[in-house]
Amino acid sequence: MANLFKQSRAKQKNKTTPSQTQTKTKGSARANAQVAGLRFKKSKQSKEHNTAQDANNNAITIQELDWMGQGVARGATMYFVEGALPGETCDIEVVSSKKKVVSAKTISIQGPSELRQAPFCPVFEACGGCQLQHIDADAALAYRDNALKTMMERQLSIGSGVWQAPLVGPRPQYRRKARLAIDARNPDNIKLGFREANSNKVVNLDTCPILVNPLSTAIGPLRNALEGYDSARHIGHISLIAGDNRAQVVIKHTKALEDALIETVDAFAKAHGLDVVLENKQGRLRSVGEAQGLIMHTVDGCSISPSANDFIQINKVVNEKMINQALVWLDPRPNERIADWFSGLGNFTLPIAKKGALVQAIEGVAEMVRRARDNAQQQGIENVEWLHLDLANKANVEASLQQGFDKVLLDPSREGALTVCHALVKALPKTIVYVSCNPSTFSRDAKVLINGGYEMEKAGVAEMFPFTHHMEMMALFTQRQQ
Repeated sequence: MANLFKQSRAKQKNKTTPSQTQTKTKGSARANAQVAGLRFKKSKQSKEHNTAQDANNNAITIQELDWMGQGVARGATMYFVEGALPGETCDIEVVSSKKKVVSAKTISIQGPSELRQAPFCPVFEACGGCQLQHIDADAALAYRDNALKTMMERQLSIGSGVWQAPLVGPRPQYRRKARLAIDARNPDNIKLGFREANSNKVVNLDTCPILVNPLSTAIGPLRNALEGYDSARHIGHISLIAGDNRAQVVIKHTKALEDALIETVDAFAKAHGLDVVLENKQGRLRSVGEAQGLIMHTVDGCSISPSANDFIQINKVVNEKMINQALVWLDPRPNERIADWFSGLGNFTLPIAKKGALVQAIEGVAEMVRRARDNAQQQGIENVEWLHLDLANKANVEASLQQGFDKVLLDPSREGALTVCHALVKALPKTIVYVSCNPSTFSRDAKVLINGGYEMEKAGVAEMFPFTHHMEMMALFTQRQQ
C-alpha cells in the first residue's frame, strides 16, 4: 500500500547525474547553508554519543547520498548522516552505532555543497513532514536513483540495461492525502499541522506547499473554525483528502463533539467547497451535510472511490505513470488470467481488466473488496473476480495461485509480499510485476523470485514522495529461460 518516477527518454539524456551535480552552482552555497540546511541543532551529548570530530579528531566528508537521501561517508567506518550533502565536510552528532556502521545527524557544515539550497517551506527546519528540501530536487533524485540501482545490482546481481528512467511527477504540490496532528489542550489556541522532526510537538501551519489545493489553503481556516470549542480536545487527528470531484475533511474524535463546533466546521466546509466527515472512536463515519463520494480517476477512463480510511496512492501523476508502466510490462491480452494481489480498490485491477484480461483481485480488507466490486460494476467492468483473503496465510495463498495464472501483479504494503513470492515460485506464472514502497523488503522478496527461476528484466524508481526519505520502485520479472 505504503509512503514512491518518470522522465521521457529525451529528458533522461539531459538528466542531472551525480557527477554533474557536483559542479552545479546555486548562488552562494555558504549563504544557502545558513538558511537551508540544518534542522538539527547540537544537543547535550552523552559520552557514548560523542561527535565524530571529538571522537576521531577528524571531520566527516560526505561522498554520496543513499537512496533515502542521507549523506554517506565510506571508510573503515561507514557513516550515514542526516542533513548532509555530497562534498560537504560536516561536524556530526552520533545517533546510533553498530559495529562499523554509524547513524548520525549534521551539527554544522565546514564546506557547504553547491547543491544546498534554501527550503521553500518556512517551517522546514521544524516540521517532520519533509526531510530533503535542502537539496536541489533533480540532484537529489539523481543521487538516490543511482544509490538504489547500485544497491540492487549488489544484492540481486541484476544485469546491465535493467534499470529504467525514474517516474516523476509535480513538485512540490503533489500530495492529495495527508493526516494532520492537532494540539487542542488549549481550545483557544489550537495548533494544527504536522509533528516536529523526532518529536510529538505539533508544528502549527496555515498552509502546506506539499499539499494540492484546496487542501493546503484549508488548514488555517479549519484551525480557526475549531478554536474556542472545548470539545475540540476530543479530536485525535484530521485527514485531508482531495478527489478529482471534491475534497474531504475527516475529523477523528474520541468523544462527542458539541453541536456548535460541528455547525461551525460545516459552515467552514461550505465556504471552501469541501465535505466534512466525522469518524468516531469505533471507526463509524458520518457525513456532515450532503457530502459527495470522492472520485479519483486513474487511466483509460477508470476511477476509484475511496472512503476516509482507505489507502490511496497520494501522488496522482506518478500513480498514473505507474499504472501505464504496469500495463506495458504486463501486456494484458484478452482472456489471459491475471492476478492482482494486494489490489485495494482496484487501482491497477480496473485498467488491466479494461484490456480484456480475466482478473482475480485479492485484497486483505473485506470492506475494500466490497466497495471495489461495487465500483467496478458501476463502471461496467464485469471481468474481475474480487476476493477477500488473508494475504499472510500460506495455505490460502498457495491454494489461490494453484488456479493457474498467466501473469501476476503485486502491490503490497511496506512489509512486502514474502508469503506470496514463495507461492509464486511454485505456481510459476510467466510474468510478475512487483510494485514496492519499501526497497528493503522488495530486495528480500526479489531474491526469492530470482532463486525460484525468475530474472529481473526491468526495474526503476518512482518518486511518489518528493522531498522525503521514501522511495517506491517497480520491477518486471519473467521466467528464466532454461
